[in-house]
Amino acid sequence: MKISTGYESIGNTAGKRNGSTTTSRLTYAMTTTTSKATTWSSELGGSASWGVATVEAKVGRDITDSTDKGVTVQNWMDVPGGKWGYTTPKIERTKYVIQRWQDTAACGARFLGNDGTLGGITAFPFFSECIASSACTPKP
Repeated sequence: MKISTGYESIGNTAGKRNGSTTTSRLTYAMTTTTSKATTWSSELGGSASWGVATVEAKVGRDITDSTDKGVTVQNWMDVPGGKWGYTTPKIERTKYVIQRWQDTAACGARFLGNDGTLGGITAFPFFSECIASSACTPKP
C-alpha cells in the first residue's frame, strides 16, 4: 500500500534568463557524487531486497535498491526569448507499507500485520523544469 511520495534534489538548480528574442538552450550536466539507498524498516522480518521485490510484484513499478555515485546525467531545455528557465536534478522516493493478509474459510480476508515499510527509489534521476516570465522554482 502506497503511503506517500517525496522528491529529493541531487544537485543544484541551474537557471538563466534568455535575453534574446530567439529560443536558447539551457544544458545541465552533472556527475553524481553520492549514492542514495532504499530505506527499509521491518516489523515481522524480511530484507530491503525482499521488500522491493514484494512491492514491485504488487504495484508493477520498478523500484531501485540504490543508486551509484559517479554517474553522469545530462538534461537540456529550450528557453523562449525573454523567458526564465530553471532545471533541478532529483530522485523520487515512494513510501510503501507491506501488509500480510490471510484468506479465511468463509472467503474473507484477515489482516495479519505489517511486514515492513519501504522507502523505495522510484525515479532516478529525473529533472524538474520551469519556464516563466520571472524567476521560478522547478516542481515537483
